[in-house]
Amino acid sequence: MRHHRAGRLREAVAGYEELLRADADDADVLQRLGAALAQFGRPDAAAGYLARSLELEPDRPAVALNLARALHEIGREEDALRCCDRALALDPNSAGGYRVRWAVLAALGRREEALASIGQAVRLSPADAASTADLGVALEEAGRPQDALACFERAVTLDPGLAPAHHNIGILAARLGEHARALRSLDRALALQPQQAALHSNRGNALKELGRLPEALQSYDTALAIEPQNLDTLHNRAAVRTLHGKYTDALQDYDVLIARHDTPTAADLIGRGAALVALGRNEEALVSLQQAITLSPRDAEARIQHGVALLRLARHDEAVSSFDRALAIRPDLPEVLNNRGVALAALGRAKDALDSFLRSLVFNGSSADTHTNVGIVLKTLGRYDEAAASFGRALWHKPDDPAASFELAFLHLTRGEFAAGWPLYEARFHVPALAIPSRRFDAPRWNGTAAIAGKTLLVHAEQGLGDTFQFCRYLPLLAAQGAKIVFEVMPTLKALLRSLPDEIQVYARGERLPPADYHCPLLSLPLAFDTQLQTIPRDVPYLSPEPQRVTQWSARLQGLAGLRVGIAWQGNPGVEKLIWARGRSLPLEMLKPLADLSSISLVSLQKGTGVEQLRDCTFRDRILDLGSDFDHGPDAFLDTAAVMANLDLVISSDTSVVHLAGALGRPVWVALSATPDWRWMRERSDSPWYPTMRLFRQSGGGWDEVVADVAAALAPLAAGGPIEPV
Repeated sequence: MRHHRAGRLREAVAGYEELLRADADDADVLQRLGAALAQFGRPDAAAGYLARSLELEPDRPAVALNLARALHEIGREEDALRCCDRALALDPNSAGGYRVRWAVLAALGRREEALASIGQAVRLSPADAASTADLGVALEEAGRPQDALACFERAVTLDPGLAPAHHNIGILAARLGEHARALRSLDRALALQPQQAALHSNRGNALKELGRLPEALQSYDTALAIEPQNLDTLHNRAAVRTLHGKYTDALQDYDVLIARHDTPTAADLIGRGAALVALGRNEEALVSLQQAITLSPRDAEARIQHGVALLRLARHDEAVSSFDRALAIRPDLPEVLNNRGVALAALGRAKDALDSFLRSLVFNGSSADTHTNVGIVLKTLGRYDEAAASFGRALWHKPDDPAASFELAFLHLTRGEFAAGWPLYEARFHVPALAIPSRRFDAPRWNGTAAIAGKTLLVHAEQGLGDTFQFCRYLPLLAAQGAKIVFEVMPTLKALLRSLPDEIQVYARGERLPPADYHCPLLSLPLAFDTQLQTIPRDVPYLSPEPQRVTQWSARLQGLAGLRVGIAWQGNPGVEKLIWARGRSLPLEMLKPLADLSSISLVSLQKGTGVEQLRDCTFRDRILDLGSDFDHGPDAFLDTAAVMANLDLVISSDTSVVHLAGALGRPVWVALSATPDWRWMRERSDSPWYPTMRLFRQSGGGWDEVVADVAAALAPLAAGGPIEPV
């Protein structure tokens, strides 16, 4: 017994067994050996000794109760319940007896009886913290969370060192959405049991809900260090890594989870797919997400991520189908309705897209992104006043939102409202979809107010080639103010832009720049000059081709008969993925009516994407392909500019080609979609930016209508008529 009291259970068991060899029917030794074995983790052996002791002396409630505990431990619940009832018949005031009876009844699924038993235990021993905590567990299982929480709070008041009760408060508070309270209780429990993996894991869950993601990851890391095989914790860490933007780390976790399961879970496959989507590995994502859909066809999240991956791959029809399936499961998902609208807009289904965006706002009327998308589609539909109101609502919900500001700038500039448009256009630097690199210079930004005579001003191009051609017109105006102008451009444009006046020094991006007193982004010059519609610098040409190249191309083109017309049809496909830039380009085959005109020679000015359309073009023999040496090499557009000097007319969709033609002062006709870029404004056939340009617009009939108008205007020129200015 000394060994037993001292906790030396192995020695105690050996001693009791030695005593039983002397007297096998000693009821007291039998029950003590049973108790020691139960404590030693051998409830099956303990049950036999306790049962024999009870046979010998049946009127001992403590032995009956210990036997009930042992039977409960080995899953013999009905036998355990009979022992509990026997103990309580002998001692009706045994709080411990009712507590064990609660555990047995709970294991049998008899929740109401279990709740009554633990309630009686607490009534008999109201100061017992453990019984009070057990009552909390029973109340929680009975669906009474507030009563359960009150019991757990009472338990830790009775015994502040009762770690399980603190843990239960944390779990239940989190379930009730009280995450700060949950965190406080979990921290108290951890102070008592710092090596409890479940506590660290649940602490991570609470921190995640509070948005404290780095701390959540630390808690998950600690939990996994203690219990590395816990897949629930690993899944939670993967999810938080995704939320925290650590997509590669999240993917590693999901791969481990999938490898450890005989059959991967849908949740892990969905998480893996979402991480792959975030990493831009959309094709791989589709594989995991399709597996998840197969495992769990009614999981809306699998359908959602599947749709997002398809949307990123520009498989818009399939994306709409995936989003529709998700909405059939969960019709109240505003983000899905918004993404569905984006896919529909990409398909040219503007009215359907608008309906989807508006349905999204029913569920989340404060989404600035969705209000912005509504505005974009309304603009596409020509409903400019309503579009402006939508952009305004987006900015009301999210002041200074760059996307809404940028779109509202487009709208103002399209209407010729330059005073309102140029300041908002500065938001372009903060629109993620545009991905304009952040630039840092030692010199301050020039905003048009500081005198620059005798100063060096660095003007830096941004991204678009056409933008660079359009806005470099401002540089001579800066030079005229007495400034030394340093113009940093894309390396491919450096040679061509050297045709600007000599006082403008042109550098390629990446070259070492001279010191400057001020800097200014190229497309911010209209703001700095307070440009209005009437004050646009319109003098052309302000760029010129290399004379030697003009002569070389003159010789190569001299055999062309009739009117020489350069054509281009495809712009930058990357830009055209943006919702406001879709539909700028037209298929080459649409230009066949031009080839059908007599006395016209068509010359392809197309480079890069779109050239492949020449192979399958039905009027391929009517187009002169300038060959692989055309603008071949590091310097772009030098040949294009020289060829344009030898053409009578350039016809193109909205591409950088039209800006170059306009800057060279060459006659140029532009085929525009129904809602073109802001610089082409509305309902005009001329351009305030280029006096030699003529605009042909869609008005509901698509590209067929536009090309028919171009062909009709071209026919008299082919017959020898002059190209009149617009």
